[in-house]
Amino acid sequence: MKSNIIEFKKFKIKTAQDVFFPRDDVEIFPKALKDIIKSKNKILELGTGTGAISIAIAKNFSNTKIIATDINLSALRIAKENAKINKVDKLIEFKTSNWFSKIQEDKFDFIVTNPPYLSKKNSSYYTELSDPENSLYAKNNGLDDIYKIIRLGVNYLNKDSYIIIEHSHNQTLLLKDYSYQYKLKLLSSEKDILGFNRVSIFSNRV
Repeated sequence: MKSNIIEFKKFKIKTAQDVFFPRDDVEIFPKALKDIIKSKNKILELGTGTGAISIAIAKNFSNTKIIATDINLSALRIAKENAKINKVDKLIEFKTSNWFSKIQEDKFDFIVTNPPYLSKKNSSYYTELSDPENSLYAKNNGLDDIYKIIRLGVNYLNKDSYIIIEHSHNQTLLLKDYSYQYKLKLLSSEKDILGFNRVSIFSNRV
C-alpha cells in the first residue's frame, strides 16, 4: 500500500491494514441516490469499513441521518476518525452490529452496503487483494451475505424505500430474481468505470 490516505472528489479516507480498503466504486453510491433522495433521509449502512460510503453520502447530501455498522472494531475506530476528518461526524452514528443483529426496531429510507460478494473458490484470481478475507468472500458463490441482507432488510424499510447493494456484475439477474421473492423490484444498476453493473437499487415501492 503506497499511502494510508485515499483522496476522493469531496473527501479523503484514512485506511488501516486490517480494514477493507475502499475502492473508487464508493462514489457510485451518491450517484445511485441522486434521483431518489428524499427531503429527509434515514440511512443504514451495513459493513461500513473505513466509513467511506457513509462519508461519501454525507458529503453529498446533508439532509441525512446515517447509522453505519460493522463487526470489526478496528474498522469502527477508523471510520469514526474519518467522519471527524471530513466534518460529517454529526451526521453519522457508528454501531457494532453483525448485519442487522443490533438494529432492533428501526426503519430506514435507505439501506446501503458493500458486502462480501466474491466466491472463495475463485480466490486464485484475487491474490493481489490484501483486505481481510471476511470482507471479500461469502458462501454460496459469493451470494450468502447479499441474500441475507435482502431477506432481512425488507423488515427494516419504511414504505417507498430502497436497498442499494454493491455486487459482482454476474450476480445482477440472480439478485433480481431473489429480491422479487421479498417484494422488491430492481430499479436500475449503476456501472463501474469498466462499464459493468456494480451497484443495484432495489425498492419496495408499490
